[in-house]
Amino acid sequence: MQPITPSFLGGLFVAIVVGTLLSFETGLRLGRWRSRQPNPEALLPVRMLVTSTLGMLSFILGFTFGLASSHFDNRSQSIFDEATTIGDAYHRADLLPEPERTNERRLIRSYLDVRLEPLDGRKTDIVTRLRQLQEQMWHEAVGASRKEGATSFVMPFTQSLIEINAQRERVLTEVRSRIPVVVWVILNAIMAVSVAAAGYHAGLAGTQRSIAAVAYSLVFAAVIVLITAADIPGVSQLRTSHQALVDLRERLKTP
Repeated sequence: MQPITPSFLGGLFVAIVVGTLLSFETGLRLGRWRSRQPNPEALLPVRMLVTSTLGMLSFILGFTFGLASSHFDNRSQSIFDEATTIGDAYHRADLLPEPERTNERRLIRSYLDVRLEPLDGRKTDIVTRLRQLQEQMWHEAVGASRKEGATSFVMPFTQSLIEINAQRERVLTEVRSRIPVVVWVILNAIMAVSVAAAGYHAGLAGTQRSIAAVAYSLVFAAVIVLITAADIPGVSQLRTSHQALVDLRERLKTP
């Protein structure tokens, strides 16, 4: 999935506001029609049901926000751990004999450059290139291990290479993690029903259109946009979360 854009979030906000107001208006008209029928419903039972439905909506909102927040935190932590692992590998390369030491340090810097290419908007196959660089680093390490007396020095570096691979896969998993579609469907369905029920209660009570309904729709849309922005990383969020890798690249460029 491509990084989320501000225009998408703006369109989502408008769509949620319009959908919420339409649900309220539908319930309001239905309530007015029902109030004109013989033996209209009592307001107290309807109010209790509306309150329960809105409470269920709050619960689902909290659950969804928790999922999005978890995805956001896990992405940030996994990238920080990846930067730490790459930095350790770079320093452990000092234990290797020449020319493997120089080659490994050069490959690690190239690995960082490729790793940060998605932030520049390039369309190349980043994962394939990263794996090729890892294969080259592994090949250099194997060559160094064949030299007499170098095995004990190569082991820490090879362990770092294994950890880099594991961290890369973890980052990919975290970046692709999304709130399940069924959760979004249930959330929007409960929203439409609960807001329509509130409108039905207002129509049954003979209430005119309320500014409070507009305020509710704006707040609900803002919460949905916040959850979406936390769940799907945008370009600016990607740059911020990758700052640990950017800082590491700058440090490794310094002699």
